[in-house]
Amino acid sequence: MILSEFDIVFTSQKAIKGQAIADHLAENPKDDEYQPLHTYFPDEKVLFVGAVKDMSERCPEWRLFFDGAANSVGAGIGTVLVSPEGKHYPGAAKLQFACTNNMAEYEACIFGLKMALEMEVKELIAFSDSDLLVHQTLKQWITKNSKILPYHCNFLNLARQFQSLEFRHLPRARNAFADALATLSSMIQYPDELGIEPIRIQLQDKPVHCWVVDKISSKSPWYNDIKEFIKTGSYPPEATANDKGFLRKMASKFFLSGEVLYKRTSDLNLLRCIDEDEAQYMMKEVHSGVCGPHMNGHLLAKKIMRTGYFWLTMERDCIDFVRRCIKFQVHGDVICAPPTKLHSMIAPWPCSMWGMDVIGTIDPPASNGHRFILEAIEYFTKWVEAESFKHVTKKVVANFLRDHIICRFGVPETLITDNAKISTMTWWMGYANSSKSDITILPSIDRR
Repeated sequence: MILSEFDIVFTSQKAIKGQAIADHLAENPKDDEYQPLHTYFPDEKVLFVGAVKDMSERCPEWRLFFDGAANSVGAGIGTVLVSPEGKHYPGAAKLQFACTNNMAEYEACIFGLKMALEMEVKELIAFSDSDLLVHQTLKQWITKNSKILPYHCNFLNLARQFQSLEFRHLPRARNAFADALATLSSMIQYPDELGIEPIRIQLQDKPVHCWVVDKISSKSPWYNDIKEFIKTGSYPPEATANDKGFLRKMASKFFLSGEVLYKRTSDLNLLRCIDEDEAQYMMKEVHSGVCGPHMNGHLLAKKIMRTGYFWLTMERDCIDFVRRCIKFQVHGDVICAPPTKLHSMIAPWPCSMWGMDVIGTIDPPASNGHRFILEAIEYFTKWVEAESFKHVTKKVVANFLRDHIICRFGVPETLITDNAKISTMTWWMGYANSSKSDITILPSIDRR
């Protein structure tokens, strides 16, 4: 407002894009006055001296890798103690109390130091990706936070029990194992009484399909009892009298040649009996093999029998096998048969059967004094005709039938009502005789 009397307009500062600043600095360099920016940790690279590139590499000293994680789900810690021989001793714990990320880092450090002391480790090199913890343990930074001070005092007491304890900083990417353990323990949600078994990680140097082996069934084949009865005449130990009679009847239809059992057919052919594994292989080859036409289940069973093989449940197994074949379901014939049994309809064609009923009395009545509703429903299309009246008399019903049903849809074949009076039926029969129509009236049908 003060500058307006001088015809000066104030304009607020607009945002300057970073590209414009970069272009300006590139066009106007100042070599003499340029000084590099000082980072917050000027000696950060010094902390990498002596650090191994990978946790799996051999080192003559014991090493401890630890990390803590605190997120919205919970808090957890993870430590990995590595021996000079390269053996890993992982450990993880879930913190069931509220803590910050720095507190979780100290929890992981103390947890790992206690692990090392239990294994009687006296010389240890500890690695962490927390700048705060490393600088405070190296006494480069002063610990002032009231929440961190108890942890720092506990750490100093544990550090005195080591002959040599050295802390080194490493980036988070090289501390992935401990970070994964901490994140996993923080994300797990489980009740106090639930226990989780140790996680075992297997090393697979081949794809999973290379480890697939053929399944060997340890069960006896279905024809084992028949084969033993034909060979030695013995029965199963738990067989009853009915079972023995059924086994003798079954054995009369089989033939044993050496160790191979055959099934006799009605045309005196012999079908070789096969077990469950051979049956699965046979169905796969005949149905979807090189020359498999993907036939249906019944044809598959018949083709296997023509090939010369047999088992008791072959037709049912073939049908189940075909149902699980994707190509057969995609390219097979479309099944037009309904899934359920068909039922005949009550009304064979539209407007052939009507049902009538009276609704009332209605209290309070309508504004025009009507207290009854006469309605009719067509059974085929479920079409409804309705009209309200003060009283339902013979003349009212006759006019309703003539105006709403006969004149609009023709004379129906059947009329169903549960409160038809003799007078109404007499009028209807008279109308049917005059129009020479074959009409069926079904009165007094119980609505319950």
